[in-house]
Amino acid sequence: MELRDIPFPREYGSWAIVLTSCAIGVSLHVAGIRWWTPAALVGIALLFMTKASISTFIRRRNTALLLFTALYAAAGTALLIPALLRIGVRYTLALSVIPLCTIAVYSMSVYVHRERASVTEFFAMGTLTMPVVFFSLAEQGGPAVRVLVIWVFTFLYFSSSIFRVKMLLFGKQVYRSANIVYLSVLTAFVSAMIHLGITSPLSAAAFLPLLENLVDTFRSPQRPNLRATGIKELIKGTAFAFIIVLSALSSGRG
Repeated sequence: MELRDIPFPREYGSWAIVLTSCAIGVSLHVAGIRWWTPAALVGIALLFMTKASISTFIRRRNTALLLFTALYAAAGTALLIPALLRIGVRYTLALSVIPLCTIAVYSMSVYVHRERASVTEFFAMGTLTMPVVFFSLAEQGGPAVRVLVIWVFTFLYFSSSIFRVKMLLFGKQVYRSANIVYLSVLTAFVSAMIHLGITSPLSAAAFLPLLENLVDTFRSPQRPNLRATGIKELIKGTAFAFIIVLSALSSGRG
């Protein structure tokens, strides 16, 4: 097996979501980085890398790839142990539900060649954004409602790309309608959280980049420039993370 054959997730958009979610999770605490934080960050990255080995194994049936899956998973879990000990068994089990469901759904979708099914991508987004709440649990030893809301905000923000990309690529009316419904539900949820005083009104500004998604609903379908789109989405995601963290910290919430 050559170096290039080593399974490594080259989906830079997914890496950006993971890293942004980690940045949000760590930044929500004024106390700053703890001694276990660097190990947890590397552990999360290693666990994310199991995605490539699992999907490659399903396609090629190469048992050697299972070794990489085991190595990534074992090393990643080992590095997370200090943080998991702080979280406790109860919340660790709760945290594992979405990732385990994601693995099951993703494996099934790859097997039937439906890797890009919307339900699979929503599960994936739930897992990719989980570092937002993970670091809060490790820091506080229990869930904070406002942090959970920020996790949902992060999930909703990045999940908005699911229908947008399908809409731009295929131009089907069903995706245009789904995009409008999705943005409407997102707006209603954010408005409700602000009205209930759970989050700051400033948090609404973090979603302003999604106005482009609404504009795209009325455009003709076109294959996007992946490099340009990736750079733009990275800038937008960074702006979202900065504003959502600033909103939480400026109001004393996090």
